[in-house]
Amino acid sequence: MAASSSPAALLAPPAGEPALRIMPMPADLNPSGDVFGGWVMSMVDIAAALPAIRRARSHVVTMAVNSFVFKQPVSVGDLVSFHADVVHVGNSSIAVDVHVFAERNPAAPVVVKVTEARMTYVAVDRDGRKRAVGPAAVLPPGGLQSPSDKELVLRVMPMPADLNPSGDVFGGWIMSMVDIAGAVPAIALARSKVATVAVDSFVFKQPVSVGDIVSFHAEIVRVGRTSITVEVEVFAERHPENPVVVKVTEARLTYVAVDEFRTKRTIAAA
Repeated sequence: MAASSSPAALLAPPAGEPALRIMPMPADLNPSGDVFGGWVMSMVDIAAALPAIRRARSHVVTMAVNSFVFKQPVSVGDLVSFHADVVHVGNSSIAVDVHVFAERNPAAPVVVKVTEARMTYVAVDRDGRKRAVGPAAVLPPGGLQSPSDKELVLRVMPMPADLNPSGDVFGGWIMSMVDIAGAVPAIALARSKVATVAVDSFVFKQPVSVGDIVSFHAEIVRVGRTSITVEVEVFAERHPENPVVVKVTEARLTYVAVDEFRTKRTIAAA
């Protein structure tokens, strides 16, 4: 059954990894120049579904939007984190609270809360029929996590539009996400925009499928006068009935810090 109370207010992001972390692109803008509210709503639906899928250990379908509040607009370039937690489990339903925060303004970084919502899902079997939610899976201490000591910078779920003709997720989609993931710590260090200047290495280890939860972990490994080199590791969480995490990609990319005129600039000392 659906929970009726509204999500509790959070003034700062909760501890722990977000369900999703993504950076909206210009294609996600509305005519006013802000990120389209429908994009935020669709990401909230995906983010909330992830803990519901883990708890149900099966597919789920969205049953209700119990509450949804936009607190601030989202802009291109914001790093948007979606924190989601199961707050109620019924016979076949699962209610999830989502709190959304945006990190912005790399020259003087701030984090603001932009959205909060409560969603309810129903567990379904492979034929789409409602099923009872079974006992929670027994996970290792700390939960099911990607085996990387690098920072989690992006977490996304590819959609059917991201498939190639063979039915796997298009390699170009993964490459574009890796480029964004590598840029996140580079922007934070440079405290400015950066431009990609080299892909020093890129290895695909396993294919990615629709429904995988794909996590991108990044670490700065070299800083020059104007350049920053970043290593990225990519892991996919799959099979909700018996979850596993596998490494799918690793890469190294180099970025250059640029000013508002796209001119190369010196990276200030930390």
